[in-house]
Amino acid sequence: MRGFTLVEALIAVLVLGLVVTASLKLVMLSERGLAQVRVKEDLLDEANRYMVELAVDPTNDFGVSGDVSWEVEERSMNELLDSALVLEGLKLFSEQSVSVDIEKLVEREYRWREMELKKGDESIRLFLPFSELAAASGDLTASGDSRSGQ
Repeated sequence: MRGFTLVEALIAVLVLGLVVTASLKLVMLSERGLAQVRVKEDLLDEANRYMVELAVDPTNDFGVSGDVSWEVEERSMNELLDSALVLEGLKLFSEQSVSVDIEKLVEREYRWREMELKKGDESIRLFLPFSELAAASGDLTASGDSRSGQ
């Protein structure tokens, strides 16, 4: 008589159980990843909506709508240079000195806007072009830093 012994059948059931368990774990991980992607897509959709609002009124630099909050800050190259000088002061570079011509970087002041959008525990940061209209309305201080009202 030919057939499977009880030991062979138990081993086959054990292997099948391991395969099913691993498959379910992969499905759960995929579902979690998809949920995170959906939240990021929702944040990007909201960010696009607020970017349109900023194009209409560039002086509107913060807001809350339901569970979504957003804030826009003006940034300039001077802030980055200050950070770079601090890092260079910490001697994070190797013995070979990285020479940066600070005067050339300061000649032209680079500005941009950073929008941070928060929804629950998730957040996204977008970099937007500098708005001359917002600067002309008095949103910036003389140094190009963020407004004093925040």
